[in-house]
Amino acid sequence: MERVKNKFKAVIFDMDGTIIKTEHVWDQAMKEVLFSKGIKNFTEKQHKLLESLSGIGLTKAAIVVKEEFKLVECVEELVGESKQIACKLFETGVEFIDGFENFHKKLQQNMIPTSVATNADQTSLNLLSRKLNLSKFFGENIYCVEMIGNKAKPNPDIFLHAAKKLNVEPHECVVFEDSLFGFQAAKAAGMKCIAIKNGINHKNLKLVNHAIDSYHEAEQALIKLFSKK
Repeated sequence: MERVKNKFKAVIFDMDGTIIKTEHVWDQAMKEVLFSKGIKNFTEKQHKLLESLSGIGLTKAAIVVKEEFKLVECVEELVGESKQIACKLFETGVEFIDGFENFHKKLQQNMIPTSVATNADQTSLNLLSRKLNLSKFFGENIYCVEMIGNKAKPNPDIFLHAAKKLNVEPHECVVFEDSLFGFQAAKAAGMKCIAIKNGINHKNLKLVNHAIDSYHEAEQALIKLFSKK
């Protein structure tokens, strides 16, 4: 870290699927909403559509699901049902992605400021923050989409907000992300982006500066990223 810590000034993390294993929770919550409407069998296309909702934000996901499955319920009702189910699933156990805690500790040891910038709503963020004590890692630098007028990724607003709060310029930041919309938002914000690989983002890795399988590779990714300069 010593080799590169002077080449960037802050690290911004997405939350769901990037530092916390939650994508399965949101996927299951939306499917249970559909189950409750009597929809229990999905076509291959619909399975892929549901997978593609990763990182899109709950409201946008509900809009897509309502249209695809011709639901009569309003978007707000679908969002509320999904939140209720997800909150119950969160209580059964969520955890950090492997290696995150040690990597973040190295950033702290090197006095590199960090932040969370997520498409999650305030209720979900508060629950996960309490569950995993996010303030221990990020202090007050934990920001969600509701704080910036619900301008969700791929809009860059949440990343720009985090940079402003950290008192750094966008080009001085490195973003860790896992979703297509997150990659697009980081690029639009003018920030470097390192992807956390998963089962569905492999086709979108051309949009990022570097990609890693786990946080055990994160420090080397930073070194490679800034050794290119």
